[in-house]
Amino acid sequence: MTTDLETRIRRLEDRQALSDLVATYGRVVDDRDLDALRGLFTEDAVFESTVGPVTGRDEVVDHYIERMRMFDASLHTPHSQTVESPSPDTASGLVPARAELGMPDGSFWVALRYHDRYRRTDDGWRFHERRVRQLYAMPLAELADGLSEGMRKRWPNTPRAETELPEALDTWAAWTAGSTS
Repeated sequence: MTTDLETRIRRLEDRQALSDLVATYGRVVDDRDLDALRGLFTEDAVFESTVGPVTGRDEVVDHYIERMRMFDASLHTPHSQTVESPSPDTASGLVPARAELGMPDGSFWVALRYHDRYRRTDDGWRFHERRVRQLYAMPLAELADGLSEGMRKRWPNTPRAETELPEALDTWAAWTAGSTS
């Protein structure tokens, strides 16, 4: 019973640590705290967003610096987190979130999902992979009608594009094909 209880407590502590990692990420990005951001990723981290994958902790932080220069104030808000832990030192998670970005031409909003892989290090849990999939990315002024339109990825100075969510999901494809089973 003791080992089972210890295992269960450790899982709960790990879940809380992973939740804290996700929450801290949003805060340090919004605060432009690059040292803290660097500390959230493993040395061999991978971050994938609209510009493709970036590999290596320093390269990931350099990517953030470049992206952060695009906007002023920001608010990154995780909404929930599901976690699967196949081993004591690795886990994966799905985190729906929103980002509100102050852009030169006005407010810009993004709804997304982070597909995460976490690894326990000597310093605690860290992001090993963070892959972004978007539901929409558009100026706030377009959001009222934009969610019901196609081409919901509308980043400044780039052509409009299809988003990854929900259309790329097998369940969405089945739903739109008329299958409700």
